[in-house]
Amino acid sequence: MYSRRSFTALSFTGLAAVMLVAGCSSSHTIGGAATSTAPLATTTTTVPETTTSTTAPVPPPATSAPAVCADRTPSGSAVQVDVINGDWNGDGTVDSALSWGEPTGGGADWYVRMQISGGTNSVVALGDLGAGFAAALGKVDVDFALGAEPGVNHDEMVAIVGSNAAGYNLGVFGTNAVGCAFQFDNGAGMPYEIPVHAAAATMSGMMCDGGMGSRFVVRLEAEAAAGTDWNVHYIQVKRIGEHSLSDWTVVDDAMSGASAVASFGRAECDGVVFIGPGGDY
Repeated sequence: MYSRRSFTALSFTGLAAVMLVAGCSSSHTIGGAATSTAPLATTTTTVPETTTSTTAPVPPPATSAPAVCADRTPSGSAVQVDVINGDWNGDGTVDSALSWGEPTGGGADWYVRMQISGGTNSVVALGDLGAGFAAALGKVDVDFALGAEPGVNHDEMVAIVGSNAAGYNLGVFGTNAVGCAFQFDNGAGMPYEIPVHAAAATMSGMMCDGGMGSRFVVRLEAEAAAGTDWNVHYIQVKRIGEHSLSDWTVVDDAMSGASAVASFGRAECDGVVFIGPGGDY
């Protein structure tokens, strides 16, 4: 962990209300004054009933339609195929993901594929990224919570989804309830991206952090101040919907010296370097 800071996460405990509904019964007694009367003779006539029984046809049980997700696999001419592992549906089984490019006349169309062992395979088409490229980097968890029900905690994936002279942009990918892959947006319909850049006066990166039984992703930013001083910012990435992420809690700090802020131009999670010294990029 490169950070000197650790966020304190908030834990929210839901209180379940239990309602006990007691059934009540009431009876009414109608009484009259006692009289002395002679017993009445009664005659009962029984009419035989004719019962007709009709059995309605029973429809077959409803079945769920299998998930239909967009999918494709790399062709024989695919370029830059990268494969990583994670647990995309939280069942404890190792799943995988891959990224690749399909050459076109003037460049390449790029894809990210999430592969669930024994389950659904599905692809996110990124299209033509111009001078950039796509590359699956590794697993993260944007909203891990200790003690959650089985299957609730599962991995997401970060991948390079573009590059320029200053560095890279990372996208975050996951799978939905039926196993279809998607790229997280920013809550307003645009992809949520994490810049990992290093320049003379600004740097940005990514790390994983947590506390109080939680884990999440943190964006890093640093700007040069006077002399060798830097203003730095730790920005918690929060899941705000099934398919959406947003910048959330911000912690500001100050550092001195280029070596102190070196990690702000990297991307890593729990000791695994994605971008920077020791990483693939």
